[in-house]
Amino acid sequence: MKITMTITLTFLLCAGAAACGGDDDTGAGEADGGAGDADAGGAPAMPELGAQIERIGRPAINTALNATFEGDAEAAGAAKDAYNQAAPGAWAGFAAEFQEQLAIIDSLDTTCGNQLGADLDPADRYGALAGLLADDQLYVNTASGTCTAYLAVEADALGILPNGDCGGRAPAYDVIDVSYSVLAIGALSGVGDGIDADDAVHDPAAFPFLAAP
Repeated sequence: MKITMTITLTFLLCAGAAACGGDDDTGAGEADGGAGDADAGGAPAMPELGAQIERIGRPAINTALNATFEGDAEAAGAAKDAYNQAAPGAWAGFAAEFQEQLAIIDSLDTTCGNQLGADLDPADRYGALAGLLADDQLYVNTASGTCTAYLAVEADALGILPNGDCGGRAPAYDVIDVSYSVLAIGALSGVGDGIDADDAVHDPAAFPFLAAP
C-alpha cells in the first residue's frame, strides 16, 4: 500500500558565532627562532567548544517522535532543544515520549499494530522500536558487501526484517521515506514524502560525499 505524506517543516536556527585565535603578543613566534606559526608549519589551536546545540544521528527522529503533537509551541521547542543537547547517557530517557508518538503514527494507514517491532511484545507494543530509536546512532554491518537500505541493520537486529544489508546512511538512501515506512507500516519502503529525487548528483566515493550547495 503506497501512502504519500507531505510534511512541511520550518526550522529557525539562531546561533551565535565566537571567534577564537591566539595572542600575537605572546612572543611564541620569536621563541621558535623568529619564524611565524605559518612558517613553522604549526596547525592553529583547536577552538574551545561551546554548549552542544545539535546532534547528528538518525534524521527526523526529533521532529517525528519528540513532542510532535504538543499544542504548546514553546513547550515543544524546549523538548526538542533538550533532545538535541542531551548526552548519550541520557538518550534512553526519551523512549517513553517516543512511545506516545509512535502509537499515533502507527495509525496512519488505519491499521494499528503493523509498525516495525509492534508485535514483539503485545504488552509493550511500541517499547522495542522506541528504545531502538532513542539510541540515536547509525549502525553499519561491516561484514556485509551489500549496502542498499537505511535502517537495515536495526530491522535485522529486531529480527523482523533479516536482510544482511550493511545499513548505515549513504547519500543515495531516501532516509525520510524509509523512516515513514518503518513508523507507519513496518517496512523499509512503501510510504513516501512526495519528494522522489534530489536536485543534485552526489558522489559516494569522494568525501564529504555530497554535491556542492
